[in-house]
Amino acid sequence: MKKLILAAIIMVSALGSHAQEQQIHSIQVGGGARIEREVESYLIDFAIAVEYGESESKKSYEELRKNFFTKAKEAGLDESRFKEDKLAYQALQLFREGSLYTLKASSRDELLKAARLANGTVINITGTRIKFKPVVKDEKGFQAAFLNGKDKAAIIAKAINKKLGPVLMVTDLTPLETTVEENFYFKPVADQYIYLSISFAIE
Repeated sequence: MKKLILAAIIMVSALGSHAQEQQIHSIQVGGGARIEREVESYLIDFAIAVEYGESESKKSYEELRKNFFTKAKEAGLDESRFKEDKLAYQALQLFREGSLYTLKASSRDELLKAARLANGTVINITGTRIKFKPVVKDEKGFQAAFLNGKDKAAIIAKAINKKLGPVLMVTDLTPLETTVEENFYFKPVADQYIYLSISFAIE
């Protein structure tokens, strides 16, 4: 029994030493390559809500709605392109008569044109989003990410007077694809990347 325990200890020790030796004689780097992201549409939400309080000049919801779509038409945006969402309006908890409409704009210029319909009182922008087309992660992208990592590893190996050996392991660390992204301040579209973690042997 003692011999078996001793043999097990020696084996574990040997495996640990081998793993440690392998770790010492390797370089782990990250490689990245930019992915082209195509915008499918720009979404903008408008809340049309009557004013608080009572006054002779206070307009009804129907008047506000009619005026909004008249101005939208003048801007080249047909009413049929706006989708009403009464439930989303209730979620805003404005506690006054109104509704929420979402426009799907085809370009950034059209989005900015639509944004001018808001007046900050009874017509307000409550959210903007960008919807992306599915990202294409092809062989070319992964190859570029790998070569990017290999170049880094070669520089490190040279700095420590070693030669770059074969690849030991490659792990894909690319984040999950973002199909819809909040963009309340109309910021430029952020780049997305393929990320790889690559281990190289060094000699």
